[in-house]
Amino acid sequence: MLGSGSSGNTTLVEAQGTRVLIDAGLSAREMGERLESSGVDPASLAAVLVSHEHNDHARGAAAFSRRWGVRLMGSRGTHAALGLEEAEIAGYDVLEPNQVRQVGALTVRPLPVPHDAAGPLAFVLTCGEASVGHATDLGHLQRGLVEAFRACDAVLIESNYDPGLLRDGSYPWSVKARILGAWGHLSNDDIGRYLAQGLGEACRTVVLAHISQNNNHPELVRMTAEQALQRRGRSEVKLALTTAEGTDWLEVEPPPGAPRPAKQLRLF
Repeated sequence: MLGSGSSGNTTLVEAQGTRVLIDAGLSAREMGERLESSGVDPASLAAVLVSHEHNDHARGAAAFSRRWGVRLMGSRGTHAALGLEEAEIAGYDVLEPNQVRQVGALTVRPLPVPHDAAGPLAFVLTCGEASVGHATDLGHLQRGLVEAFRACDAVLIESNYDPGLLRDGSYPWSVKARILGAWGHLSNDDIGRYLAQGLGEACRTVVLAHISQNNNHPELVRMTAEQALQRRGRSEVKLALTTAEGTDWLEVEPPPGAPRPAKQLRLF
């Protein structure tokens, strides 16, 4: 993760020489600097996958594409909502839900998610036997997403808010209702139920992202997730939390005994 939270979300995925960004919620300059600090040339990216048009996920998308010559990919709704028809960008490839696309060494499967945006998407990225599921900004966990993530070796998913902190916080009730609603965000409790009941047996890494600085606390996020994994008896699962500054590289590969030689992905 190059950045996570309301200040901007963007994830770098690398596999077999192919690099893509998921979301571009930082400025183009900031993303370029963070990529270069990690040893990655921004112009080497194969694509930027844009999950939806909200500012903390797409703020720098057009400018990054224009500056570095990298194509954008996302839904038709995202394209229209960002007003990219007349934008000077390197190009835009439409992703249809559940229709697989190949981007270099990566296979990209976009998945529809319930959020108050125009055609929001989650993603499953696969290289060989290694796969990662990536979902931020969704109001509830639909069966299709849970099933698609069940075979993933790593899952990055939001744990946005604590219900008590949100309800007692300073946000106007209209904003609280939006976050709490079925088209808003996932709470720590939602993630606890997912980890206890829906996490696939293949998963060895869980990354909890988009943690609200106003309506959550990392200790609450970790405690809820760890307790859920303990109830499930999943002590082997590595748990990571993101911050506005992002994370170090996380290696993603299948567990021992995978039927074919593993190809490795990396998340930043």
